[in-house]
Amino acid sequence: MAIGGSAGVAVSGHGNTVFVGQLWPDERVTLDDLSAAGRTRMVQRWHAAGVPIAVAAEFADSSQLGALSTAVAATLPETGVVVLEGGFGAGKSLAAERQHQQDIAAVRADAQAPIPVHLAAQHIPGNVIDAATRAARALGDPAARGVALVVDGLDEPGPIRGKELLDQALSWAASATGGRWRILVTARPGLEMDAKLRRVMPELAEEEAAALMDRLGGSGLAVRSQSSMVRSVLRRPLFAIIGAQLQRDHERLPNSPVAFLDALVTRALRDVESVQEERAERLLQRLAAACVNTGGLAAAADVGSPGEVRALLGTRLVVRLGDRHLAFALPVLEQYFAGQALLAGGVLTKVVQSVELLDRWRYGLAMAIASGGWESVGTVLDPLLRAQPGVAAWAVHEAIPRDVSEGEGPWPDLPANVVSQRLQTTLEAWQRTLSPAGDRIFLYAGWTSPVTVDASLEGNRLGLHILRRDGDHTSGLAIPVAHRWAEPRGIRPMTASAGPIAADYAAWPWQQTLGVLASGLHTLCERKDFDLTDCDAYTKERLWLAGEGLLGRTSPRFAPIRADDVHQALRQRLYSRGSLPVRSSYGRQFTAWRAELLRIDEELASGRWADANGMLHHPYAVPGQTDGPHTHEAWEAQQFRLRTEQVLTAAVEIYTALVDTWFPHLKHVLGLSSATPAALVADLYCPRGDSDSYEPPLMRLSLRPSPRGSVTVRLVPSEDDLYAPVPPVPPGNEPARSPWARPSTPVLSEPEILDDAPAINYAYAWLHEDLHRLHLTDSGPRTTNTGLP
Repeated sequence: MAIGGSAGVAVSGHGNTVFVGQLWPDERVTLDDLSAAGRTRMVQRWHAAGVPIAVAAEFADSSQLGALSTAVAATLPETGVVVLEGGFGAGKSLAAERQHQQDIAAVRADAQAPIPVHLAAQHIPGNVIDAATRAARALGDPAARGVALVVDGLDEPGPIRGKELLDQALSWAASATGGRWRILVTARPGLEMDAKLRRVMPELAEEEAAALMDRLGGSGLAVRSQSSMVRSVLRRPLFAIIGAQLQRDHERLPNSPVAFLDALVTRALRDVESVQEERAERLLQRLAAACVNTGGLAAAADVGSPGEVRALLGTRLVVRLGDRHLAFALPVLEQYFAGQALLAGGVLTKVVQSVELLDRWRYGLAMAIASGGWESVGTVLDPLLRAQPGVAAWAVHEAIPRDVSEGEGPWPDLPANVVSQRLQTTLEAWQRTLSPAGDRIFLYAGWTSPVTVDASLEGNRLGLHILRRDGDHTSGLAIPVAHRWAEPRGIRPMTASAGPIAADYAAWPWQQTLGVLASGLHTLCERKDFDLTDCDAYTKERLWLAGEGLLGRTSPRFAPIRADDVHQALRQRLYSRGSLPVRSSYGRQFTAWRAELLRIDEELASGRWADANGMLHHPYAVPGQTDGPHTHEAWEAQQFRLRTEQVLTAAVEIYTALVDTWFPHLKHVLGLSSATPAALVADLYCPRGDSDSYEPPLMRLSLRPSPRGSVTVRLVPSEDDLYAPVPPVPPGNEPARSPWARPSTPVLSEPEILDDAPAINYAYAWLHEDLHRLHLTDSGPRTTNTGLP
């Protein structure tokens, strides 16, 4: 296993006793050293999966085994960044190793070829480019030759750290020197990136999976007789290997990836002779916790006695690194045993209280949720829901599959009252932890009081109804399902769904109610239904919208409005019709809930927002004239810059108020919120058009570390300036930033600042996107270009 990019390797004894000595930057390393290190990593991984050591060595020497297909390899560019994406066990690390071996062969053929470097993301301290450069210098001058870099397991140090490393690679590749580098990264699905970077690791065809199982003594023909669920799992090489061992011992093939890992671990522990299985499992859990806390390596002395260390090595799941350290041969096993440690001992307080540490535990949490029982999963999620609901949502989404076939079992036989009770418990837990926003999840259905869940499970098909609660009892529960939609409004379900679920995962109720919650929050964000009572930027835009909408004015667009006319129209609407307009009013520019309308009535009555002549003015800078075929033609560049700065400043104020008011428990994990304080810098290009053509302005918006929050908009003379590198922050001046903060990679967009409520639109789009990153909405914003990475 490479540390810092290069290692000298001496293999002795069995495959699980491997000495890896680190080479310091001033030492020379040969191509043979690099090749041997890569071969050792492959042998270790196959042996940990249960392949006999001799066969693992044969596999490692078969250069085409595990290599990328010709079709995928042909899409790899000679320079730039590429992310090879696939689920755990899909073979992406092996494919990257094969590419690394090809990079080594290229240098053997041409001494001036790019320098091959292999890094494990989990072991990279600081900047990935600095680490790769140090490793490359052992073979030559990276500035002169470039680097062929492989970064394996970008997801393993946690999604936040993984995104940080990816941003570092992308920034470097865009520079003049970095333009000579080719950076191949492996990662699980889930990291946000430009689609053009992604290459999907293809799964094995059924014939390929069968051939691999035959080669390992299994029965490939038997694969075709399995359920579609099992066949899909076996198309990942890791599980085909485990499946072959189970077939060889005449054992039944499991249904899920986690169950395959259970089988692998059971067999490994069964073969340990020096300690009892239970004790070995506790040692593996202890090692996993230590590895997660320290970044993939653990001091052997901290794990156990010399005898216990020998027992760990005897499982073949663990390898020795150097004289003093241990690690898991397969990163997924570290995550698996981290999950088992959580199920056995709960989530440690220090983990919950540290955002950085919690990010490293994320995949362990997902493993715990995927493999635990109903009670034990609740024990793991309970402290997370109180302290870090965003992490809980991410872990549940990651742990349980969503695309499930119907009718394949075996499934648990749960009575309808148990199914309903578990769904009721989890729905209320989500709503409590996301309060006060969680209390409004059913606002779009006209209901903000508690609800009742009524559900049943037949096989793995869930039928779910959510009804308005009538005290402690909902009479609708006694009404046949087929008749409910015809019942009076108080009994009719607010929402209902039916379809197959992953019923063999005990935590499925958490996933299902998370989906209900995400759908509700998505609707609330789309309709901008989180009112703010103490935010001037929000109030200014809402008052202007009220005036435009209540008076039905469409032009002149930015001219002042008489406040008394708006107030009179509002009071007429409020008190002469016997009912108040609500958000569901279709086709109106301005709609609001009762509480906000009454507050606007008070604001207008106070006269606070009108000038000395009783006029309401548009909240932002307006053009000097409004004639011409395009509104933009009336704008001077400095006016447009000023309005952009005013809108973005107001948007940050509104976004902050939305988070503080409605999502206080998510403040430190929502991307933009957790980046605060930060400088929001916009580079604005305003092309000079004539009357016959229109070229829209462009804005590059980026977040910069700053001890004080600020918004700055700068005019640039040409579009090329928008693509120039962002000046780096001087070393030593970077303030501490939350690892949940949005990445600072600039993004280009058209500034959307000419609407009547542009700051509200931006603020909601940022909030919506941040919630979607945590899977707390079922999709991202559909309209406003957020302008942020």
